[in-house]
Amino acid sequence: LKFNIIFINHKNLHKIFYIIRLLCYNSIIPLHFKPKDKNNENVNTAEVNLKKVIIGLPGISNQTLEATGIAVNKGYIAEELKKVGYEPEFIYFQQAGPAVNEALATNKIDVAMYGDFPITVLKSNGGDVKVFAVDNSRFMYGVLVQNDDNVKSIKDLEGKKVLYRKGTVEQKFFKEILKKYNLDEDKFVSVNAGGADGQSIFSAKEAEAIFTFYYTALYMESKGLGKVIDSTLDKPEVGTQSLAVGRTKFLEENPDAAVAIIKALERAKDFAKENPEEVFNIYAQSGIPTEVYKKAYSADLTFSNFDPAITDDTKEKMQKLIDFLYDNQIVKNKISVDDIITTEYYDKYKSSK
Repeated sequence: LKFNIIFINHKNLHKIFYIIRLLCYNSIIPLHFKPKDKNNENVNTAEVNLKKVIIGLPGISNQTLEATGIAVNKGYIAEELKKVGYEPEFIYFQQAGPAVNEALATNKIDVAMYGDFPITVLKSNGGDVKVFAVDNSRFMYGVLVQNDDNVKSIKDLEGKKVLYRKGTVEQKFFKEILKKYNLDEDKFVSVNAGGADGQSIFSAKEAEAIFTFYYTALYMESKGLGKVIDSTLDKPEVGTQSLAVGRTKFLEENPDAAVAIIKALERAKDFAKENPEEVFNIYAQSGIPTEVYKKAYSADLTFSNFDPAITDDTKEKMQKLIDFLYDNQIVKNKISVDDIITTEYYDKYKSSK
């Protein structure tokens, strides 16, 4: 599937929300996809007796971003898994976070790469999963305001209607960026809306701002529908992460598969560093112009944020997310960082180099 965006209306703008990690839906709409290797030959499980790894991803097959998007497009995941006796089967979930969570919880998939927010919700609610690598350590957000508003900073939005989805990463972004500027959230008129609904409200000029994913904000700005006044581009500590997570039992029984996926993500990072233009062209298959992605990733064109290593920064961001989820009563159980993150498989990868 490929989107050819020619003109803008509410239907066309809705497409952008499949690209980001949507968090507001609950049903599962999986699309199965068997990858090809670098020679474009179908991997045949029967012929080569490969064990299948079922990998869940949000969106549809040409809309995966971050290191995983490159690793899938270039065939790195299939190649690295095949070396150790596995083959991947990708299942795409158009309803994103909660749908991927349900698939992991019900053993329908083995591994997934998606946002840290739904992963942490899953673990906090008893899901037996472990994060074993990083997909993008700097997932970003932005603030879009009306073109005709005399708004130059977030403080200028005090007393005005602002949109974000409560109980999602958008609320986390709203709260944390206000804290960054020592602003009181009670001085803002918050409206619980995002995604297509939020875009419709904003387009009708019934609200002054949307706190949303940076890709969304940049795309809408590129179409003249608003202007971006702030983002996490220069404030990565306010952003979130996209992570690789697996069912604990699967990882314990198939450590070589986890290490192979890490190798594929490492190759994707190296490819991105050497070929940024091709990376943007890969992402643009989603129908969003390359210029949007160039701006979105402009903070670091070495793509160091695609490093699969689990670092102290990874853990610090996870701790902040755990605190946010518990303090805002989004989850009832407060887990620890060690409950959800393991470095075991990255350590195995390092020792195998």
